[in-house]
Amino acid sequence: MVLGQRLRVLVVEDGDDAFNATTAMLERLGHTVKGEKQSLEALRAFSEEPDRFDLAILDNVMDGLTGLELAKRFTRIRPGFPVVLYTGYLDKPSAEEMEAAGIGRRAIFKPLKSEELEDVIKEALS
Repeated sequence: MVLGQRLRVLVVEDGDDAFNATTAMLERLGHTVKGEKQSLEALRAFSEEPDRFDLAILDNVMDGLTGLELAKRFTRIRPGFPVVLYTGYLDKPSAEEMEAAGIGRRAIFKPLKSEELEDVIKEALS
């Protein structure tokens, strides 16, 4: 995938303010966003069409599956699928947990900043 390309991003975030801010920021960057507020709905959407998405940004603390659990399932369905964990400083999983989920150390902290988002997307796609 060529950087600068318009991406199809799956955002899974159950908080209204963070959901709206993240999707708006991604759209301003030129990406197409599919947003889900429930982890199990996101898993269903991804399972049905895993090639529909270029990247996922997952909140870590949600009802149902955590972002880390969701990342594990996504990478089981589509190995190597780029995932970025969106988390607060206090609920960040360990580096070992993130590696085991197949997402490396790609995490971005709340509150989200546009420049940080661009950097972590580039890292996830490289």
